[in-house]
Amino acid sequence: MSRIHGENNEQSNVKRRKRKTIDKDVEVIVTNNTYGMFMYEGSYADMIFSADSRGDEDYVSYGDLRKLKKYMRTMELLITEVNDDDVSIMNVARGLHIDDVYKQFFELVLDEEEETFDDVDSIDVEEIDYFIKECNVDEFKEALESPFGDTIIAITTELYKRHEIGDPRKLTLVKKTRPKEEQDAFWADIEASAEFGHE
Repeated sequence: MSRIHGENNEQSNVKRRKRKTIDKDVEVIVTNNTYGMFMYEGSYADMIFSADSRGDEDYVSYGDLRKLKKYMRTMELLITEVNDDDVSIMNVARGLHIDDVYKQFFELVLDEEEETFDDVDSIDVEEIDYFIKECNVDEFKEALESPFGDTIIAITTELYKRHEIGDPRKLTLVKKTRPKEEQDAFWADIEASAEFGHE
């Protein structure tokens, strides 16, 4: 990806990256990016987030969002929209101090340039599926090494079970993420699921 250098551009980048003050009541759409049910309940039952399957979403106030921060860093939960025209997904990520993760996600998965990050107003979880299927091996390896690498592994194995991906190089990289003593058993389980779990 090309980078533009120069004093004016550097100044505009600093301005663009300044953290925006976001009202705690702004509603953010959070989407389950795991296969299966996702459930979070705060220590004092002050907040509950529940989603039955991948793609299920719910509104969470910006003030409550920090409680889900660790799941958004791994992208088990994905910020997919903000219910405020003046607040972008990246504004929210900056406010939560997970903009490093979203920067990598925007560049790698969404193929966005840094100057367009704040223009992204919605994300579909299936864009990750498309990335996994279409990316080259180097991009796939970079995604595996990212903070959301475990989520990439989970989606890749599910796509394989559904016979939607078959690149042996990517599958080998996934296998290598497991401890050496577990690699054969891990892949045998996936093969069994692919053979018997899906048509």
